[in-house]
Amino acid sequence: MEAQGCLGRQLLWRIIVKSISIPKFATQAMLGLSVALTAHFATIQDVAARNLYVSPTGSGTTGENWKTAWQDPSKIDWTKVASGDHIVIDGGTAGVTYNTSVTVPVSNIVIRQSSAAGHSGQVIFSGLKQGSPLATGVKVTGSNVHLVAVRRSGIKLEFYGAEGVNIQTNGNSLRNVEISRITGFPPYAQGKKGGVVFGGSNNHFINCDFRDCGISALELPVAGANNLSVFNNCTFGSNSYGFWSNNGTAIQGARTAGAQSTIYAHSCVFGPYVDYGIDIANGNARVTNSLFLSARVSNVKVAPPAGSSATVTVANSTLYEKKIDPMVHIATATPEYTVSTNANAKLRLTNSIIWGGFVDVPAAQKINGGGNVQFAVSGNTVALAPSLVDPQFVDSKTLSAMVSPIAFIPRPLTSSDFSVVPGSPAVGKGSSIANVANICAPYGPTTGLPTAVGGP
Repeated sequence: MEAQGCLGRQLLWRIIVKSISIPKFATQAMLGLSVALTAHFATIQDVAARNLYVSPTGSGTTGENWKTAWQDPSKIDWTKVASGDHIVIDGGTAGVTYNTSVTVPVSNIVIRQSSAAGHSGQVIFSGLKQGSPLATGVKVTGSNVHLVAVRRSGIKLEFYGAEGVNIQTNGNSLRNVEISRITGFPPYAQGKKGGVVFGGSNNHFINCDFRDCGISALELPVAGANNLSVFNNCTFGSNSYGFWSNNGTAIQGARTAGAQSTIYAHSCVFGPYVDYGIDIANGNARVTNSLFLSARVSNVKVAPPAGSSATVTVANSTLYEKKIDPMVHIATATPEYTVSTNANAKLRLTNSIIWGGFVDVPAAQKINGGGNVQFAVSGNTVALAPSLVDPQFVDSKTLSAMVSPIAFIPRPLTSSDFSVVPGSPAVGKGSSIANVANICAPYGPTTGLPTAVGGP
């Protein structure tokens, strides 16, 4: 049987806290999470944690064991679910697909992939439905709800029309969850929102992978609340070039003027070949120890409209953008900005490596926070560092060869070595993420850039 009672609490603590790398910048966020967890554990002390089960082979009655399991997440009897319960999802021996959409109305629970023998295969929530896809995979309306897999991509949500996961409450987390292929609705794929649509306070996304979502993570802040979200050890990217040149954004911040919003991203990989790595127009964001891999438009965009304010810091990160093609800066060409700001932006880059791309920054704007190394860039280069210095990546030869649309193939970026050679002027700069393949399986398009990206 699965873990119960005290053992269940120990499992929850290991799942949510022990394996999280906690950078200094996230101390306040983690303190809030700790308070939430303490309250959660106090609740469990009063009501012993139970395991409740979901399996397509169950009878669909009480959910108290595999034999009586509810047959689908959408068939869970929430009146029988109490604070502290674990809902255990059957993955079979080689994976189980649930064609489903579920709303989670209760608080203080864990929904997790089974770790039991014969039940620990990948759990897939699919939005495939004849005629039109289901809109949402999982919508959380309770708080302190944790969707957890036992290994990376152990839970996968795919083929939803609008969004994989919707979270706009507090103290929730996703861990080891993959969200891919947000499709939109017929006939022209309209209605897409994002892989995860998030708002609220103290929500954490840990070891999550986003693929071909349009917008991977879309912030819709909760009005009047201090919205705070943390992305830790996540990857965002595309396996295709999209249609109508729409490859999407990794993290898109609030579009609501005056939103009380803070986004932290630590040890994340943005790209390859999304439209934007981060796109922040309102609120605050801090990105540390992260790797940006050749966004189609801009690795980092901070461009608040008039009347809005955005404050962003990017520290100890590596920003790679393929070298500028001489014809790229014409009206119909792909911009290939490594950084793009406007006069209203407040952006600081510190102790980072910037390689390639165009620096689209107003002439008088100061974004250099010190300690940066830049090379092979064009545009307003003095905004980032006073001179051009080769950081000497281990795989510089491979990266330097990607100088034309035909030669540029995004997939190798996720298996290239972005560490610097001994003695490099960039030692101690940039991200410690040397090879994305050490985090997850390589991903990205496997062919050169198409000469024309069209639609259906």
